[in-house]
Amino acid sequence: MTKKEQIFKGLAASKGIAFGRPFVYSVEAPTYDITNNGDFSSEKEISDYENAISQSVKELNKIFSLAKEKLDDKNLQIFDAQLSFLYDEFLNAKVKDRIARESVPAYQVFTEEIKVLESAILSSGDEYMRERINDINDIKNRVLRNLVKGRLVSKITENSIVIGRNLTPADTILFSNRNMLGIATDLGGINSHVAIIARSLSIPAVVAMHDISIRINRDDYLIIDGYKGVVIKNPEEETIIRYKEQVQKNLEFEAKLVELEKLPSETKDGKTIQLSTNLEFNNEVDYVVTHFGCDVGLYRTEHLFMEIGDFPDEEAQYKQYKFLADHISPGMVTIRTFDIGGDKILPESQKELNPFLGWRGIRICLDKNDMFKAQLRAILRASTGGNLKIMFPMISSVDEVVRIREIFEAAKSELRAAKIRFDENIKIGIMIEIPSAVLLAEELAELVDFFSIGTNDLVQYTLAVDRDSSLVCELYDKFNPAVLRLIKMLTDAAEKHNVPVSVCGEMASDPYGSLLLIGLGVKELSVESKSYLQIKRLIRLVNYENASKIAARVLKMSTSKEITDYIEECFNKNIGEKLKSYDN
Repeated sequence: MTKKEQIFKGLAASKGIAFGRPFVYSVEAPTYDITNNGDFSSEKEISDYENAISQSVKELNKIFSLAKEKLDDKNLQIFDAQLSFLYDEFLNAKVKDRIARESVPAYQVFTEEIKVLESAILSSGDEYMRERINDINDIKNRVLRNLVKGRLVSKITENSIVIGRNLTPADTILFSNRNMLGIATDLGGINSHVAIIARSLSIPAVVAMHDISIRINRDDYLIIDGYKGVVIKNPEEETIIRYKEQVQKNLEFEAKLVELEKLPSETKDGKTIQLSTNLEFNNEVDYVVTHFGCDVGLYRTEHLFMEIGDFPDEEAQYKQYKFLADHISPGMVTIRTFDIGGDKILPESQKELNPFLGWRGIRICLDKNDMFKAQLRAILRASTGGNLKIMFPMISSVDEVVRIREIFEAAKSELRAAKIRFDENIKIGIMIEIPSAVLLAEELAELVDFFSIGTNDLVQYTLAVDRDSSLVCELYDKFNPAVLRLIKMLTDAAEKHNVPVSVCGEMASDPYGSLLLIGLGVKELSVESKSYLQIKRLIRLVNYENASKIAARVLKMSTSKEITDYIEECFNKNIGEKLKSYDN
């Protein structure tokens, strides 16, 4: 009997399309008989535990060496964190002390201590920390397996789509060496480690599918759609043909995009839309300069903090900002000050039930005046070429901007007193991510030189939806009419005060989203480098006057479905056939 096609929905975590047979991966924790049969030796148990830790370190170091060939420095930190856990002197000393004092097997003590740690994390309201449970489980199972001298199972069937409850970073790297075609998991969010690594390796992935691991059998045939976030089980022939045609179209589309590199970013009716890129790491700089020659609309500085686990000193920051200014010149670079907090934890951070509504972004900078001023001085010192701008994140009030300007002027005064040159006309701007900033836009426009909309957080704070939560992620909708009306309110207020508005969130990298943003009056789109040429292609196919009419009509609509249906209709009628991109 022919198997019926079934479609399962999750979160799109890594773009791409894959076809193949599944490898259903399950992790079983090692079992151990902990009955004391009279020949217990605490010395032997401690020795076995030390050997298990040592063996686990060797395994992770081997995986780490494989990962270095595939991942950038930022994503390698995942494995650094796991190794640090194994080296944790406090945990290891506590385990060995309990073995000696209580005459209890190492397996039992280690399991109990890990449960204490897991309980503390699970009781936390911090979504980022809860995501790290997967890493803790990986370390726990690795150590326990080595305690009972179990065999490491790392091989999967070649050229498979991996289906599982969850995958650890180590799993993902090891499986990629067997030409893993795609990933689908029950758990995880779009910023979980498996999602981050999948994107780095360009492996299609769908996460937060709840029960996909028990819905798939090894004799099924699958299509993974990492664009729409679906897994198709036993697709019909017509479905397979349609997806294979789409893969071919994507390849042809990508080849044609190269022709756009040096063409201007302007609409069919001659309206210039400034197109810039978002940057975070130095290894992206040469590619942007060589292929795009564009401005940097957002340079994220958080990685400087994440790499060392603390705020870098002024000199280290100056060298980094000067490197960027020199390499991107004559293009402009907009440097965002530290956007720490939320999912980026400070060493001194207190437990917060909802860190995204707590101590983060500019709130931390204003509380840590010396650190903030050091960053401002570093940027100012690097600004002598006249091609740097400064942007401040998570602004919610006029008072915050007034305080920022006071600290900014103090930093400039200190440099003048020390006879250190800087760009006296450097421009400052703010991120618009909180609805209160939109409502205060006219007052804020009097205090800054530009606005940049962070659509990711603006959607989150407008709709009260955590986009990484598998329970409510479907409510996270950038085309919600409330979000679009807020954007229009902002562009109207900015135009009234002659303040430029850019968008640096994910909406700018989305074809439908960028079409709407242009129609809503946004003059600059700052996109991820992977989307740069695709969005340039769209801009060159758009008629600005038509985009404005589409946006005007959308603003009168009251539901997301009405809006997306209308945009899709307009897009396909006027642009879609010419663009021929899967993301449409």
